[in-house]
Amino acid sequence: MQRISAGSEAWIQRRRGRFVAGLAVLALVLGVAAPTPAAAADPADDGFRLTPSIGWSRDKERIDLSISTRGRIEWWNAFANTTDAFYALRTRVGLKYAYDDLLTLFAEYQNVELWSLSPSGGGANGLYWTHSGMRSSAHDDSLRQFYAELRPVEGLALRGGRFDIKGGTEVMYPEANWKYLKIQRASQRLVGTVGWTHVERSNEGLSTAYDFGDHHLYAFAARPTTGVFDADDAYHRQDGITYGGLQWTVKRDVAIPDTELRFFALDYDDDRSTRDGGLASAVHVYTVGLSSIGIYPVGPGNFDLFAWFAGQWGRYDGLDHLAAAGILEVGYQFPDVFMKPWFRLGVNIASGDGDPNDGDHNTFFNMLPTNHLYYGFADQFAFQNLVNYIAQLMLQPHEKVNINLMLHHFKLQDKDDVRYGGTGAFNKDSFGFVTTANPRRTTNAATEIDAVLNVNVRKGVSVQAGYAHIWSHTVFQSPPLADDDVDFGYVQVSLSY
Repeated sequence: MQRISAGSEAWIQRRRGRFVAGLAVLALVLGVAAPTPAAAADPADDGFRLTPSIGWSRDKERIDLSISTRGRIEWWNAFANTTDAFYALRTRVGLKYAYDDLLTLFAEYQNVELWSLSPSGGGANGLYWTHSGMRSSAHDDSLRQFYAELRPVEGLALRGGRFDIKGGTEVMYPEANWKYLKIQRASQRLVGTVGWTHVERSNEGLSTAYDFGDHHLYAFAARPTTGVFDADDAYHRQDGITYGGLQWTVKRDVAIPDTELRFFALDYDDDRSTRDGGLASAVHVYTVGLSSIGIYPVGPGNFDLFAWFAGQWGRYDGLDHLAAAGILEVGYQFPDVFMKPWFRLGVNIASGDGDPNDGDHNTFFNMLPTNHLYYGFADQFAFQNLVNYIAQLMLQPHEKVNINLMLHHFKLQDKDDVRYGGTGAFNKDSFGFVTTANPRRTTNAATEIDAVLNVNVRKGVSVQAGYAHIWSHTVFQSPPLADDDVDFGYVQVSLSY
């Protein structure tokens, strides 16, 4: 890291005491109040309760209150000669009412505070600054979720309102390794909330799910909200974007032992005008695909396999669209060895366009994903015209401590296309993806290392620290930049009750 810029240093000095003091008070209050494992069950009597959650119950009625706070300090130096730091504090309060298993009403309020924003550090710092009116601070109070869910018969759930959609997490399993693969490797590849950001994204629409026991069906139709990097204008419906999907999950052990199969179809329509962030012509893209996840006992440990494929067709900015993407990742974990090492290797490939001047568009369209999980924590790549080789090592030196180390090598899939970055539409001023020109017609893009340490201090309290560095190659080095590397670091405290 290089020096902190003068502007950010002034903000840091003014805000550091208040920020740290606030986190300390929250940690003390929520840490003391957090229930111990012994308080795992609800009290038998009706009435008000404090453990294991704050709430009230009577007969078939139940009310639950949830509170979570996340504070983070981020340092960014993205293609610049300075390193800038900024602070963020996000608080959520949720209220849920349930009548037996028939009806659930849920609302979630969110407050976001950002300080010491600056364009000079680049990366997410610059994005928050740009979409906050080029001011050094940003603020948001929003109703992030509000929906009603009805379960008229066993296995059927109907939901309407504003809610999150995280494609791939509709069916979960209790084991930790299955949870990791489902949440951190398989979900939100094309539809996600961008939960790493401080504002995040939601959706307004309808969904239905039906569980047959061995099979699970899920369908939705929605319009995404603003948010993600736009704190000042978050959680407004994007009326020009409509998308929907259908998913069929064949649960593990049903068709293949220790294996889950998932089939999905998505329809994405972006009719926004250029004034509202759209392209010159509309985007109408259809996607169909399948994925497979399996964990298999082999020798002294477990072998895992994740495979994913998607094909697309439609119209993209006045051009005929035809594209594809594929993912293959394998791993092996030693659960009975010290630190439980888990080694993983993989490749993620998304097609590019070999001839941008013809009447076809062959670059895979990333839709509304959470790319931070997959293509480097410094967030310089989208899953478009991309080849991403990964090597990963996860360690658990203590039951409350996890270490995640990742190595990425990025190439462009087609040298005649450009480099794409972004995470999909998030406000009414931008399309959601940016490009870097590739005048040298090279595919060699970058190499990145990521390291994350997570400590679960106790139930509801965790501390996380991470660092990412990118060595840029010829794609980023033309035209010449002031500094063609990227550094990103952060420290985060999360509290929940």
